[in-house]
Amino acid sequence: MENGIDVEPVEWTFENLGEGGDKGELIDLTDYLARKQFDLVINLPMRSGGARRVSAFLTHGYRTRRLAIEYSVPLVTDVKCAKLIVEALRKIGRNSPPVKPHIDCISSRNTIRIPGLIDIHVHLREPGGTHKEDFRTGSSAALAGGFTMICVMPNTNPAITDRTTLMMAKEIAKKNSRCDYALFLGGTEHNFQEIPELSSLVAGLKLYLNDTYTTLKMDDISIWAKHFVHWPSNVPLCVHAESKTCAAAILVAALHNRPVHICHISLREEIELIKEAKLRGLPITCEVTPHHLFLTEKDVSHLGESKIKVCPRLGTENDQKALWEHLDVIDCFASDHAPHTMEEKISEKAPPGFPGLETMLPLLLTAVNQGRLTLEDIVAKLHTNPKKIFNLPDQPNTYVEVDMNAEWTITEKNQFTKCKWTPFNGRDMIGSVCRVVLRGQTAYVDGQVLVPPGFGMDLKESQYAQYLAAIPVKKSKKSAVTIKDMHPSMSKSGSSHLSKELVVSCGDGLGLFDTSGHSVESHEAESKPLISPFVSTIRNNFSPVGIGHGSCTPYVPVTLLSTTAHDYYSNGPIVSHTAMNSLPLISPARTTMTIQDIEALKNIGGRPRHILNVEMFTRIQLHALFNLAQAFRIAVQKDKSLDNVLQGKIMASVFYEVSTRTTCSFSAAAQRLGAHVIEMNGATSSVQKGESLEDSIAVMSGYSDVVVLRHPTIGSVGKAAAKCRKPLINAGDGVGEHPTQALLDVFTIREELGTVNGLIITMVGDLKNGRTVHSLAKILTMYQVKLRYVSPKGLEMPLDVMEYVRFKSKGAISQEVVSSLDEALPETDVLYVTRIQKERFESEDEYNRASGQFSVTPRLMTAAKRRMIVMHPLPRLTEISPEFDSDPRAAYFRQAEAGMYIRMALLAVVLDRCSF
Repeated sequence: MENGIDVEPVEWTFENLGEGGDKGELIDLTDYLARKQFDLVINLPMRSGGARRVSAFLTHGYRTRRLAIEYSVPLVTDVKCAKLIVEALRKIGRNSPPVKPHIDCISSRNTIRIPGLIDIHVHLREPGGTHKEDFRTGSSAALAGGFTMICVMPNTNPAITDRTTLMMAKEIAKKNSRCDYALFLGGTEHNFQEIPELSSLVAGLKLYLNDTYTTLKMDDISIWAKHFVHWPSNVPLCVHAESKTCAAAILVAALHNRPVHICHISLREEIELIKEAKLRGLPITCEVTPHHLFLTEKDVSHLGESKIKVCPRLGTENDQKALWEHLDVIDCFASDHAPHTMEEKISEKAPPGFPGLETMLPLLLTAVNQGRLTLEDIVAKLHTNPKKIFNLPDQPNTYVEVDMNAEWTITEKNQFTKCKWTPFNGRDMIGSVCRVVLRGQTAYVDGQVLVPPGFGMDLKESQYAQYLAAIPVKKSKKSAVTIKDMHPSMSKSGSSHLSKELVVSCGDGLGLFDTSGHSVESHEAESKPLISPFVSTIRNNFSPVGIGHGSCTPYVPVTLLSTTAHDYYSNGPIVSHTAMNSLPLISPARTTMTIQDIEALKNIGGRPRHILNVEMFTRIQLHALFNLAQAFRIAVQKDKSLDNVLQGKIMASVFYEVSTRTTCSFSAAAQRLGAHVIEMNGATSSVQKGESLEDSIAVMSGYSDVVVLRHPTIGSVGKAAAKCRKPLINAGDGVGEHPTQALLDVFTIREELGTVNGLIITMVGDLKNGRTVHSLAKILTMYQVKLRYVSPKGLEMPLDVMEYVRFKSKGAISQEVVSSLDEALPETDVLYVTRIQKERFESEDEYNRASGQFSVTPRLMTAAKRRMIVMHPLPRLTEISPEFDSDPRAAYFRQAEAGMYIRMALLAVVLDRCSF
């Protein structure tokens, strides 16, 4: 024992072996190093005079350092570093440092971990076209592009259309593919009865209904119909169908009650048709390619007439705009990787097709950095939805690490694809693939493919099922996406903050860790599934719809969870909830903040940061705010201390009107974050002596760091803000606006139903005086919704609010005044009830005539959907019966709880503490 540290002497192994010491029996140093019983070697070279070279003589220390290197034991040779490490060990004591053993390095770059991606539409040209591409080069390109699984199309030479050609292609893939794969079968005019028995061995059936690079085109609709009838409905049927043929394919699918997947849509007419089909409950899914998202027919000017040839053809700018506008209708991204040599592409009869495996993800990451997409979009459309639609198994211990900030330029010479060209050559990218881990093996890292040909596995063969069965099962970890804190770092001010990384559990075997380094229970990972807004329970009307195909489709609002939801989510059920529990765990929000979120929040408001109305927010800022609120919610539910976020800050609560939820939730929010609260109200302050609002606010802002104000007069909060030197938050100004209530309302809808888009929202009650509905209607212009208004006569939604909604949404949001709640209720997804506000009436007789006309009771709600919610800003009187409180659709108390998390987020934002 020396200086309180256990010391065990070990023997120099180089000479004088066996000499004793005065501290007992000595142990051979070489044995220790060989068995790696040292976690760290600190050996400081002696500084001696003269000009002797260390290599000219071998000291004990030099040999020890050499052994440490040879046996891969961490080595420290700098005295300053050694002192820092010893001091760190002293401070930590006997506790393990908060590191995660599955991280082999910590980098300052913004590294995000996402699940292994799936490209469902790849042409590898083998057999028959290996001068263009083969499984070795194509699977290398897939790994370099972040894809651990590819679905390979059948239009080879010979085409894969029967058992013989399928087994031949499988044998080629087994020997040569570096990534996991599944093969498609191709439909012909004659094989509709033969191939169904092969359905369990393939990713799906591909029908070519338009001209393209294949011999498999079928023109006769009667032949299509035979495939639609005979092919098993629980295995995807994919069609190449453009324009009017797309409409015909959807019609045939509807006639035969089966799902269909539309490949590479490219035109406005196609996406609008598919949207309409989903609205009508048809089980249609679709995909879009990066070249249709990022190129148009105008790119012929630099690509040339022959190189630009692709099927489907590149659309107009209007077509491209339509695809971006309807991303929520699109289920998957797919590269349609179709390589041809440069010589072929510049020839007179150039074949159609672009390579795309290596450029798709960088293009999408660049779009994320530009604010056009989110990482959730990428994960949903390249992992979650493909797995469900094509019933693909888990890939345990499989993930991709991307550098979100890497700036680079696409160059053809660095491509792994054999064709060695790309239509995106010379484009500047932001975001790149750093590393790909496939089934626990590093398959690609920084430009190098490390796994050999044949490492990939056929996901539709029994061997893969046996491989999965052999993996030790701990607890089921479904393919759910969460964001976890990956490592602590130090900010410029020296205070600790957390660098975030998107961590995904892909099957069993990839642990999730919190910031303390302890393993997180699997149900926490499962609690945040990515939910598509187009999950449907229309299955009862379309039978049989098997295994998972269509699970991300039909565009049917708010049928995300129902008695049949488990059938669609073949990879596991979605967590449900009971009425009085805290917010249900189907939130689309992330649980921690990304750099993009923090940047978005920094741009809210000016200086000082006043929150006065909902018009000041963009949709990106809203979602960043919701992510922060969700992070606070998770921390509170796990009893994690947040006192440091606003430590030393003071919030002034200034309420000229009575309030329970708003004032208490703001106070609770501030105190949970470590701030103190001072209060002032109109009844007991100098207001009774005639002090003006502006003077009161000027004084209170001097005592505090942020002011929360409620006042009974419209516009009063804006006037007060002009005199306030500190951030001021509008907690309600008369019958004007209540922005924080609108924020928590949208947050609640997202938490409860998984999305806001596509919903029918019915507002009931005093819509004239209800500031909550005014703000909510305005903020909903950022989404694709339908609004219905039900109110007593004389209490209708103000015309200026309705005109604002019409103008802001450019007429896209329909607004309907409905005479009775009975008429509106059956189609309603969100019933937003408000009380008749007695304090806003001049006489009690007027109030009595207006009140009592609408009341939500269990009997009334039998006419409503099983999957919908009832909200109320509270307090309630008779408009909602207490007997309804036990109904799972009663969300108003969960809504009130959500208010605290949103207000925690707002306080953190206005005080520049959102990167907690």
